[in-house]
Amino acid sequence: MLIYSRYTWWVAAMMALALFLGVAGQVGVLNPFQGAFLRATQPLESATMAVFRPVATFLSDAGSLNDLQDQNARLRIENEELRNRVSELEQDTQRLKELESALGVTQGDTKRQLLAANVTHRDASPFTEVVSIDRGAADGIKNGMVVLSARGTLLGTVTEVFADRSFIRLVTDSRSKVNAQVLESQSDGLVRGTPNRGLSFDLAQGDIKVGDTVITSGLGGNYPQGIPIGRVSEVSGTAQDLFRKVKVEPGVRLSTAQTVLVLLSFTPQRIEVGE
Repeated sequence: MLIYSRYTWWVAAMMALALFLGVAGQVGVLNPFQGAFLRATQPLESATMAVFRPVATFLSDAGSLNDLQDQNARLRIENEELRNRVSELEQDTQRLKELESALGVTQGDTKRQLLAANVTHRDASPFTEVVSIDRGAADGIKNGMVVLSARGTLLGTVTEVFADRSFIRLVTDSRSKVNAQVLESQSDGLVRGTPNRGLSFDLAQGDIKVGDTVITSGLGGNYPQGIPIGRVSEVSGTAQDLFRKVKVEPGVRLSTAQTVLVLLSFTPQRIEVGE
């Protein structure tokens, strides 16, 4: 009974204190005490804010960082898609240019029968450069036939034929040899593929200058006469030297050619090119 009486008095005292504080707050009696309390607790509030503000900032920045990472991921995907689309457009443009050039070549000489084909695969190494095309024996292609670029420059020779595809050894292959001559001076020589997939004009004699045009000579019977091969890009030695070291720049970028022309109207004699 005594405990119940004490609890009742304690509750009544608390309610009275609350009522008093409420009334005092309304009439402004506690304003001086509130100001003193706020001034006393301001350092504690400032310290608390100093501790928790970096945490709040970090949490906010963490959320923003996740958003930025997601946005960057989306931008990378969109950028890759755009690059792929640009690459496809560039390939289509290159293909269209080659087809236009091929059309001009086929219409320019009615005596030559040319078959257009698409490059489907490339096998390139420091010593080998071979491509495959989507035409074969069913289209009249035979082993040893001459292959031109879309612009009519010598590209290579057919080395293997199947029903629906063929393989071409490019002139830049290290096993390739073509009897050739300089158009301006009629100097004869042998165009070879080099290990770095370039061209050299070996066994060359006479007056040869940078910028001269190198064409097939027709000797040996493997290639018709007069097909452009490229231009002289470097000459070492003098006209008095027995043989001069000559480099040739191919007339077409062989590594990116997508359209080729197989010369069906020329039958190679299959005579080995002499040293």
